[in-house]
Amino acid sequence: MQAGKPYGLFYYTCMTMIMSGCLEPYAPPDADTGVDILVVEGFLDHGRSAASVRLTRAIALAATETPSPEENAKVTIEESDGPTITLTADTIAGSYRASDLTIDPDKQYRLHITTQQGSEYVSDYENVYPTPDIDSVTWHGTAAGTTVYASTHDATGNGRYYLWDYVETYEYRSTYAPGYQIQRGEVVPLREEDYVNRCWATKPATSILLHSTKNLGVDAMLDYPLVFMPVRSIKLSIRYSILVKLKVVSEKHYAFWQQLKNTTENIGGLFDPMPSQVVGNVHNIRDAREPVLGYFGAGELREKRIFIKHDELPEELQRVTPKPQGCEIDTVLLGLIKALPDKTYLIYPVGANGPGTAGGYTTAMPICMDCRVQGGVTKRPDFWN
Repeated sequence: MQAGKPYGLFYYTCMTMIMSGCLEPYAPPDADTGVDILVVEGFLDHGRSAASVRLTRAIALAATETPSPEENAKVTIEESDGPTITLTADTIAGSYRASDLTIDPDKQYRLHITTQQGSEYVSDYENVYPTPDIDSVTWHGTAAGTTVYASTHDATGNGRYYLWDYVETYEYRSTYAPGYQIQRGEVVPLREEDYVNRCWATKPATSILLHSTKNLGVDAMLDYPLVFMPVRSIKLSIRYSILVKLKVVSEKHYAFWQQLKNTTENIGGLFDPMPSQVVGNVHNIRDAREPVLGYFGAGELREKRIFIKHDELPEELQRVTPKPQGCEIDTVLLGLIKALPDKTYLIYPVGANGPGTAGGYTTAMPICMDCRVQGGVTKRPDFWN
């Protein structure tokens, strides 16, 4: 899912937007500083016996403060004619979680929020919707690039409304591998654990992916396109992985995301429809007119991961990823080394006059030597075998 854009009241760009969501608050240009809207994202996962809720605040564009998480709220999930689940604050501000839950799939559940200021919100009661397994995640390469597809089916015919999500992880390397670094004006060889030429980047989906089989003869989806990577994409330069997620939701929940998808795709100017027209299922108990953004749902989350190696691609796609613009090697004479900033990376020595000597060192722009500049980290993911 492609790079995020600001759309109306929301700016969604982070991970698991559909499954657990991350709606980054944003306001229309003509909004005043009085805008203060609660954004709610919650899911009760029967398959994992867990619940997660994230609360943030949307603010006016003219406001000087930054969007903030809703902290110190009392967050519970109520079972119809049953017990109440209490969620506790997570390490991420504004996030609340509960685990090891006993969830009755035959009951209904609703979210109940009381903010630190005393405002009280509830969602509609939601059924627990079972989700079929993801049958397959496949990929196909053409001269234009590589597309990842997913397939599923529900033999019971009860699925009908599906939300897809994914998280991509890929390994890549910087154009050059620095072997040295300037520390306190001296050239110091890098230790192996300090190498910065090999990275892994993790990217969430940034668009809304959904489909319905309501009008089809069978409750199945074959080869639903999830993501496209053009030729020479850095994602496929070494090794790529995608974790695909699937969730069945209610017709109303599906309509919420469909409305949001339509709105975000159609907004292009000040007079286009705003996401405030998108109606979720969370309401202020004492003031039904207060807008609340987001949705609480219950069901099961299914996942499937695949890997793609660069050498598994068709030959016409096994092309070298172009180096970033301006990645040319430069030479710094030894006498000028002390003038460089601390922690500057150097590639290799040049002009040596014998063992242990050098007339200077080669270097390049940070983006050419330090893979972290392109958004990755040097720590290998636990699942990367």
